Amino acid sequence: MFSKDSNIFDEFKQGTKVFLDGEYGVIVQIDGPSAIIRWDTPKENDYEDWLSCWGSFVEMGGKIIDEDYAFTHIEDDGTLKIKK
Repeated sequence: MFSKDSNIFDEFKQGTKVFLDGEYGVIVQIDGPSAIIRWDTPKENDYEDWLSCWGSFVEMGGKIIDEDYAFTHIEDDGTLKIKK
């Protein structure tokens, strides 16, 4: 998913869908060195702060996934899906 001509960390931006340790999520906020990932779980507040840790994220096997990936529990913006 990373382009050959860019720094891989430039690819991480708000709205980017990610995968780590069997979990899917979306970056919902980036503010300076802080980036918040909303994980695709039914929990109302399943957010995680990756403060200046993209290097660790990638080293742990984290990756950017296809933007067309459909989450189970959350919308593309990180809000919980409304149960019908």
